[in-house]
Amino acid sequence: MPFARRPTTLKERRLFASINPREPAHMAYTLIKGSFHIHYPAIPLSGPEPDGDTIKFQPDNPQLVERLPRPNRMPGFNQAGITSIRFEGVDALETHFDVEDTEFHQHLPLALAARDALMARIGFGAIKYFDSHPYKVETVETHPVRGYILSMGLDTYGRSVAFVYTGEHPSIDGSRIFMQPHMLDTSLNAFMLHHGHAYGAFYLGLPPELREHLRRSVRHARDNRLGFWAQAPSMSTGITLDGVDALQNGILWPKLFRRIAPYFQAGHTNFDAFDAWLRQDTRNRDDRLLLPTMEVGNLHDMIRAQGTTLRLMFAPEDVVIVPDDYILPATVGGVLPSRPRHPSGVRIICALVNPIERPEHGNETVTLLNASNQDVDLTGWRIADAKGSQTISGHIARGETLRIALSSAVKLNNDRDTITVLAPGEQIVDQVAYEPKDLPDEGVSVTF
Repeated sequence: MPFARRPTTLKERRLFASINPREPAHMAYTLIKGSFHIHYPAIPLSGPEPDGDTIKFQPDNPQLVERLPRPNRMPGFNQAGITSIRFEGVDALETHFDVEDTEFHQHLPLALAARDALMARIGFGAIKYFDSHPYKVETVETHPVRGYILSMGLDTYGRSVAFVYTGEHPSIDGSRIFMQPHMLDTSLNAFMLHHGHAYGAFYLGLPPELREHLRRSVRHARDNRLGFWAQAPSMSTGITLDGVDALQNGILWPKLFRRIAPYFQAGHTNFDAFDAWLRQDTRNRDDRLLLPTMEVGNLHDMIRAQGTTLRLMFAPEDVVIVPDDYILPATVGGVLPSRPRHPSGVRIICALVNPIERPEHGNETVTLLNASNQDVDLTGWRIADAKGSQTISGHIARGETLRIALSSAVKLNNDRDTITVLAPGEQIVDQVAYEPKDLPDEGVSVTF
């Protein structure tokens, strides 16, 4: 492998340290509740085109999506407050992919099978697509479908990258959920990988222990020849592609397909110039990778091509993709990336999580500050942690604080939790989170 190399710079060594930490870290994801949409009844031909690794989502509180960390672009919403979700770790066969006004697809029966498996799993029921627009939904039996996402941030296109679930989560909307591998098993992400409906595509931001759990799902599907794996070519023999028609009937890693499609669109019918073509654009073609050999490489380092035959040197799930806009996190988890901006000006400024007095419950407190220029009436307000809530009342004069004694309904954990203040109508006034590293000594309040 002549072009890959060992990590030498401090940044590269930190990249490898981030994918192979000495101790597992339960990463903090933001819980966002809402509903999944695949159909716009009033304008169905302007509606979504569902596939196997994205979904449209209407959050109950759009502000939670807006507050997610992002590399550049703000999240996009339509007039109904619907945004796009990209499934973390999942890369399904493309049902349609545009290159210079030309539409490509992968092995269409298998790509549509992946889409249909996901739609059925979500619970949309019978779906009819337009004959004239086969990717647009004409009618759907059950719509929308309630669910929630767990996300650490947005991608470069402003889409939430998330683990996706149907049903309801017991925690308060906006809570910080500390992910452990077993929590992935009920996600739609794991379902798609475990049943052979998608390849793995693991980016650097995905915590190592979660990545390894999903990698086992991919291997389960491959070993048991489930889904598209029953027809997929082996890594040792590779795949023969001599042009657009063969490409659109082939089964290969969608990330690689999205590179080959414009290469063939430019008139190539073999891979003689593919290596040089990839290297010409390290941002949009020759993705930066961390290889399983513990070397820093690019997409061209995992490909061997001769004539019309292309082979992968590594399984896609065994490499880690480093986005061009990736910024190394200074810490793992921590407080919410940003906090709500409520017109009341009320903020959570500290909490006594671990009081000296026993029992702890009944002696825990949360202190609010009114930072506005007018008094605030707290009638109908609530304070909550991830698991429970209690009603609060009274008022806070401008510039003053109010220390609230928590009842047995709100029991702050001594390691990590989320504290939320809600106004009537479930509007989030303020929300903070803490982890063990944030907590002071017993009897000392943690400040936000």
